[in-house]
Amino acid sequence: MRLLIAVFVAGGLGALTRFAVDTFIVTRWKAQAAGTWAEFPAGTFVINVSGAGLLGWLTGYAVAHSTAATADLLTVAGTGFLGAYTTFSTEEWQTLGMLRSGAGMEATSVVGSLAASLALAGLGLWLGARL
Repeated sequence: MRLLIAVFVAGGLGALTRFAVDTFIVTRWKAQAAGTWAEFPAGTFVINVSGAGLLGWLTGYAVAHSTAATADLLTVAGTGFLGAYTTFSTEEWQTLGMLRSGAGMEATSVVGSLAASLALAGLGLWLGARL
């Protein structure tokens, strides 16, 4: 029961962190970006890519140091915090919005996010296994 409560709390913290990071990035992005780049979902991109890297690191660490405590950490931090911090649905919704507006950034958003997320997840997994 304590693990379940910890996942709930971590999920709440992940959602709040996502909101704060997105607000921080979007505010600065809109002020700096020009033209069609202003439509690029920079906040969601950074959140999803950083979340993939963190989950890769966490997973690598948990596998390399397999104990009950690391399994619980992976559950709470990976499922709870990072599950709420990252979101695939927001990325897809924003991509649909770009398609509707004709921004022309759809492929950059989807392919860039996927490539960067996979790269950081792999790097995180490698680093986590070595620390």
